[in-house]
Amino acid sequence: MRSFRIAALIAVAVVAPLTAQAPQSLTPHQRLAREIYSQLISINTADTVGSVTRAVDAMAARFRAAGFPDSDVKILTPPGKPTKANLIVRYHGTGGANGAKPLLLLAHLDVVAAKRADWPRDPFTLVEQNGFFYGRGTSDDKAMAAIFVANLLRMKREGYVPDRDLVLALTADEESGPANGVDWLIRTHPELVDVGTVINEGGGGTLRDGKPLVQSLQVAQKVTTNLTLLNTPAVRAAAARRVPGETASSVGDKVSAVVE
Repeated sequence: MRSFRIAALIAVAVVAPLTAQAPQSLTPHQRLAREIYSQLISINTADTVGSVTRAVDAMAARFRAAGFPDSDVKILTPPGKPTKANLIVRYHGTGGANGAKPLLLLAHLDVVAAKRADWPRDPFTLVEQNGFFYGRGTSDDKAMAAIFVANLLRMKREGYVPDRDLVLALTADEESGPANGVDWLIRTHPELVDVGTVINEGGGGTLRDGKPLVQSLQVAQKVTTNLTLLNTPAVRAAAARRVPGETASSVGDKVSAVVE
């Protein structure tokens, strides 16, 4: 229960700092979050032509400047993938070896490529307009990454000590790809991501009048299924020969038999 309360508090914090509003009305913490957000958007981390490593280096520099020791700020790069670095930052709590397992704050930094000709504005410049943020990665997933970074920096500055370690992982190639950050970290550095709870993208938050209203949680992950569709006379004939009382499943079996 304690673990859920900590996770919920940090998850709710995800909703608040980056709400689009006049810059002069932002608190110092919100200004920091927005600055980090803008910095991340400005770095082209496209999975094909960009560099996640540049964004990782920028965030690592912020943590080191805030007083995080080098031993708690690790940049990990898969062999042969110099633009696909991952950042692991550990913020120590009071749990110790026999305490509660750490909480992992997970966000990916890579984005889908953005052609300038397809955008009415520079996709790698954060723009606020009519209460919305525009830019490649504003919602997927650099907002979450910026908030996690800003919150850990604030905890460090204010001397907050949680009852367990908090681990931040900013990764490359999302859940799949040739240099899958999460999969590679689990396979090659499991001790760094051995945690009890993870906050990742997939849920969401809603504000009403500037106050947190709802924080949704994703409790399962989507999976993929590969299908091959054939349009041949034999398949069309098999699908057409449906008789009264026949189910869609049995028609599928008929078509599968023809395909096989």
